[in-house]
Amino acid sequence: MREDATICALSTPIGVGGLVVIRVSGPDAILCCERIFKGRSLAKTPNSSARHGFIIDPENGEMIDEVIALVMRGPNNFTGEDTVEIDCHGGMYICRRILEALIKSGCRMAMPGEFSKRAFLNGRMDLTEAEAVMDMINAETAYSLKAATSQLQGGLSKAIEQVRLSLLDCIVKMEVNIDYPEYDVPEITDEEVQDTCGRALAEVEKLLETADSGRMLRDGIGAALVGSPNVGKSSLLNLLLGSDRAIVTEIPGTTRDVIEEKLDLSGIPIRIMDTAGIREASDIVEKIGVERSYRSMEECDLILWVVDAIRGLSEEELSFRKEMPEKPFLVLLNKTDSGRLDKETLAKTLEIDPALIVEMSAKEKTGIPELTEKVKELFFAGEVLSFSQPLITNLRQKEALMSAKAALERVRAAEGMPQDLLVIDIRDAAEAIGEVTGKSTRDEVITEIFSRFCLGK
Repeated sequence: MREDATICALSTPIGVGGLVVIRVSGPDAILCCERIFKGRSLAKTPNSSARHGFIIDPENGEMIDEVIALVMRGPNNFTGEDTVEIDCHGGMYICRRILEALIKSGCRMAMPGEFSKRAFLNGRMDLTEAEAVMDMINAETAYSLKAATSQLQGGLSKAIEQVRLSLLDCIVKMEVNIDYPEYDVPEITDEEVQDTCGRALAEVEKLLETADSGRMLRDGIGAALVGSPNVGKSSLLNLLLGSDRAIVTEIPGTTRDVIEEKLDLSGIPIRIMDTAGIREASDIVEKIGVERSYRSMEECDLILWVVDAIRGLSEEELSFRKEMPEKPFLVLLNKTDSGRLDKETLAKTLEIDPALIVEMSAKEKTGIPELTEKVKELFFAGEVLSFSQPLITNLRQKEALMSAKAALERVRAAEGMPQDLLVIDIRDAAEAIGEVTGKSTRDEVITEIFSRFCLGK
C-alpha cells in the first residue's frame, strides 16, 4: 500500500447511531472530498473550519446524505497531512455509500492504525505517544486514563530522549577520538565515559521500576478470589461488581469454573477471578475446577483469600495457607457482621501481619474502601503514582529498556577496556533506548505495532 495515498475510514464505532465521523487524510484529501461535496468550496474553506453541504455520488450526482465537513490542513493536525472529517447520519448504508463515493473520487480504505501510523511518520507523535492513544481508547478506569494521558503528553518520551542524547553525545566524542586522532579535539576520558553510562543506567533502572505498576494500570491487576466452598467468594464478587454476576447458593461447590470480570476498584483496574472452592474434590468436574483455582493463583498478581468469620478456620484451610504461591495476598475476612472470628485472632493463627487482613461483609456491603487502600499499599506504595513521573506501560517498552540496561551493564563491567570496544555496547544501548520512542525502530516492528489499531485510528 502506498503511504502517500489519500485514505478514508469510519472513525466512530460500527453500528447505527445519530451521527458518525468518516475521516479522510492524505495529499488529496480536500480534493477528493470536493469531488463529492455539494456546497461552498472545501478548497477555499479556512483551516479548522466546517462547511454544511451534501454528499453526492460522483458518477450520477445522486444525493447520499446531508453532512458537515470539517477541513484541517496539515501539518498542524493529528496526521500531519491534509484531513477532512465528514459528520454524517449514522446509518450503516449511508456510511457505506459515502465511503464508496470517496473511493470513486480517488481515496482508498485505510489499513488498521494507518492514521496514527501517518502521525508517527510525519513527526506528530512518537511510538510511546501513539501507544498512549490506543491506551486512552481502551481505558476503563480513572487511573488507566490518567496513565495513558500522562504518556500522551510526552513525559516518557522526554525522559527517554534525554538518556539517548547523552549516550549519542558520548559516542560522537569517542568515535572522533578513535577515527580522527589527528584533529585537535578534546579527548573524552574513560572516567567521563563511565560517568555518562552510569547516569544513563540509573535512569533506565528508574524507568524499569515503573514497569509493573504501569502494566497493572494499563491491563489491570489480576486478582484471584480463592478459599473453601461457601465462604462467600461469589457473594464478594457480586458486591465488588455491583451486580449478580455469580450464582450464590448455600450448596457447597456451586462455582465449578473460573469466572473472570473487569472491576473498577475506586479507579484501579482489576481483573478479578472467582474460582472454585478449594477442597478435596468429590467428582471429576469439581476436581478440574480446583485445579484451575490453583492455576489462577499461579498466574495472578494478587491472591484474595476469603475466610468465613462465622465458621472460622478448618484444618484444610490451615494446610492451604502453606500451599499458597509466594506472591502478594490479602485475607478477606467475610461475614464479619455476624461472625465471631476477629482480625487479631486470625492473624495470630495464620502467623501473618494483621494489616494483610480486610474485614468485609457481602451482606452489609462493607469493606470495599479498606480493600482499595490495601491494594494501593501492596502495589503502589500507598498511592497510585503521581502521574508526573514517566511510566513504562507495556512489554515492548520494557524489553527495549532491558536490552539497554544489559548493554550499559557490560560497559560498567568493562571499565578500563579500550574505548573502541566500549563504544560498541554504548551504541547498542542507544539503539535499544531509541526503540522505545521509534527513533531507531525497524519498519516491521512499526508495522506490527500499528496493525493492532482500529481502522479509523
